[in-house]
Amino acid sequence: MFVIRKVVGRPLGDVMAIQILRAITQHVNYVQMVRRCLVKKSETAQCCDHSSCQFGQWYENDGSDLIQGMGVPEATALWTEIGQHHEAFHRTSIAAVQARGADTQRARQMETAMLQRSTLLVNRLLALDGIMSQKTCAA
Repeated sequence: MFVIRKVVGRPLGDVMAIQILRAITQHVNYVQMVRRCLVKKSETAQCCDHSSCQFGQWYENDGSDLIQGMGVPEATALWTEIGQHHEAFHRTSIAAVQARGADTQRARQMETAMLQRSTLLVNRLLALDGIMSQKTCAA
């Protein structure tokens, strides 16, 4: 697998840091879309599975390539955990939207679970950013 070590003169860890911030932004935008749908019942959400959203596309492609290229075991383990939280986040967001009209209590429960997974996901991404920063500074 070919991984670019430098992009526009930046070390791979710097590239990853920029991509992590973009990924967090994409994830937060998705959360806002789902929450708008839950609040405004007339609004429809474009919910999708974990591999179809912008974050999921990045996670499975460029992000995965960068993680493998870094060769940092702690980052690789964290990457797997991020994927698990992301998948669970999508399951609960879809369940919340599906329940919103028929079962308000279940919709609220799923929204809470979705937000909990979202928080774990973002926290793990920030932890990954910290690992990448340490490795870049140490290099």
